Amino acid sequence: MTWPRLQLLASLVAACLFAAALAPAAAADVLVGVAGPTRGPNAATAADISRAARLAAERINAEGGVLGQRIEIVAVDDGCAGKQAEDAARTLIARRVGLVIGHPCAGAAIAAAPLYAQAGVLLIAPATRHPALTDPRPGPTVFRLAGRDGRQGAIAGAYLAREFAGKPLAIVHGGSRLSRDLAAEAAATLKAAGRTDVLTATIAGAQKEYGPLIAKLAAAHVEALYFTGYPIEGGLLLRQMRRAGLKAAFLGSDTIAGDQFAETAREEAEGAGTLLAHDPARMLPVETLRAKFPGLAPTGPFVATYAAMEAWRAAAQQAQSSAADATSNALQHGAFDTVIGRVAFDEKGNADVPSYDTVWWKDGAWRRKP
Repeated sequence: MTWPRLQLLASLVAACLFAAALAPAAAADVLVGVAGPTRGPNAATAADISRAARLAAERINAEGGVLGQRIEIVAVDDGCAGKQAEDAARTLIARRVGLVIGHPCAGAAIAAAPLYAQAGVLLIAPATRHPALTDPRPGPTVFRLAGRDGRQGAIAGAYLAREFAGKPLAIVHGGSRLSRDLAAEAAATLKAAGRTDVLTATIAGAQKEYGPLIAKLAAAHVEALYFTGYPIEGGLLLRQMRRAGLKAAFLGSDTIAGDQFAETAREEAEGAGTLLAHDPARMLPVETLRAKFPGLAPTGPFVATYAAMEAWRAAAQQAQSSAADATSNALQHGAFDTVIGRVAFDEKGNADVPSYDTVWWKDGAWRRKP
């Protein structure tokens, strides 16, 4: 090749490189990892998380993505087990995901979270309630968008103090460790609220007759009772209370939430209350769910996952970056509008959502009050 031609070729290459430098760079995809088991009793929850993440990604992409980046979902099977969850986390970390949503099994989430924290990868767990996920918190990139287990008795006590202020109250518990602990938590919360007049009583396991206890409740003019024993004993106690003409509100711990309580109490179960793990799909208005998810029957993990995607996108926009450190910082210090309402996180990464819902037995099911 002659020297003039070499000069011409060099000039063309230089011009192309200069043009490429001036041209806007094509936005790369941002990867979102979805982790959960594909088999076993928690596979349905994992599937709901995956469906919600994909729906949110589809809608966000249709609106221009995250800062111009399209979302691509990367799914991994964590086996609902610690070792496999660690392997799944390493796979997602190697893929350089911008966000991980999932690990609904407590053991899997607790095992994987430190790996994400060490790698600086953002994790939002929408269905893991175990306190150990965030207590202690593995790092500033680990968040929970679900209610926490624990302190159920304290929540019941606060409810009674608020809803039955100044009215006679009673706490009835069985002999199990859980029953005693829940009752003690409720009593301590009521005492802190200034209620030192709460009647307390203990029942025996497999006890069937409650005449003396009911007479004691009636003599104290009890208007609300918190029960923390087994479901059959609770059902029998409620039936006998109603037949004796005692109309006190009956609130049970989640130990009565199964079929045995309602089957034992029969028609007297109507209007009884209990505490169930918070479920945003149960507590949101039906009209809201229909408008947001037409044709779908969303579960709590589905709705929480969708909210997590909304909060993450809003945090990235606020930070003007989809990098994990920037979005984590925005999530930690901001509040974001989502399908479940405005979401903010505390210093341990827990979302400001209820831990439990107070629900009532009506027409054969536990329902929120309208």
